Amino acid sequence: MILLVLALASIPSLPLGIQSKDLPQVAPPHAAERVQALRERCEGFLAAEHVVGMGVAVLRKGELVFESAFGQSDREAARAARESTLYRLASVSKPVTATLVMQLVEQGKLELDVGVAKYVPGLEPALGAVTLRQILSHTSGIRHYQLGRIDNSVEHRTTEQALGLFVKDPLLFQPGAKYSYSTHAFTLAAAAVERAAAKDLGALMAERIGPGAPRLSLEVLADEKPERAALYRRNGADVQRSEPREDLSWKYGGGGMESTARDLARFADLVLRAELVSAASRDAMWTRSRTSDGKELEYGLGWAVGEKGKLVQHGGSQQGASSSLSILRESGLVVVVLTNTEGGNAPELGQALRQILTAP
Repeated sequence: MILLVLALASIPSLPLGIQSKDLPQVAPPHAAERVQALRERCEGFLAAEHVVGMGVAVLRKGELVFESAFGQSDREAARAARESTLYRLASVSKPVTATLVMQLVEQGKLELDVGVAKYVPGLEPALGAVTLRQILSHTSGIRHYQLGRIDNSVEHRTTEQALGLFVKDPLLFQPGAKYSYSTHAFTLAAAAVERAAAKDLGALMAERIGPGAPRLSLEVLADEKPERAALYRRNGADVQRSEPREDLSWKYGGGGMESTARDLARFADLVLRAELVSAASRDAMWTRSRTSDGKELEYGLGWAVGEKGKLVQHGGSQQGASSSLSILRESGLVVVVLTNTEGGNAPELGQALRQILTAP
């Protein structure tokens, strides 16, 4: 069932303790045309991209502007997608991990510019000298996935086992010298977070992010959740169910989380309004990084950063998922698109929705 809502601009922002279900849902006059345009664009995308199920949520300055569910969370069971449907975030997990890092930096439990061996002992010397700043900006030199090498599995892995997939591999370059995207690097960041906080990543998320976005969590397969969407892969117009379901424990920090569309939007809005981290930490994440020779990158710390930092975002793709999270800082607009279909282009829809929402 599709839910479309608009919020009055005069309603004040809500504090962290207010749950997402309590967000104001009041439609101002003269908004019907824009609402209809948003819905039609989403429906057109679903059909054109052959996406099975999708959740979309938009917040503006803490207020729910638009929320809708499209298609099916489970095609074979004829189960419709709902606002409560949980989708894989894929690499949109990285901004969440970066936010946890910055929380611990603020508490003095982590430092961005010391070797990660301080927090994760036993690493090879070269890897141990890599800093969290380099990890979060993808300048660490830690490899990403390798052609012909299988890192994923249907078996659960501990953090130590996940580290074992790559910590013995040589670095691709001197840390800081280049940009090279790495999901494995975020496993090392997650390990540092767990050691510094003396808690596992899932517990830390529940404690620090859960009050404002309770349905944003790690995807733990042992936790049966009927709200989880089934997984699909698109090859042109041919869409097949993806089975067996991969266990994401080997990359929890970089691509192992799940959420409803609204709770992911709520998380982003809390970061924007400096309620999960300070304004200084937020701005550090949302400032473009530089390589050691001064080259500016289109990536900050866990977030892709547009020109002049006005647009910050992240996309993701993995088994059974195409995802997009974007924030227009000046207008306070947060746009989330989550799908259960690998091969769909969620970031493209996110851009189209931003254009509709910002049109005169």
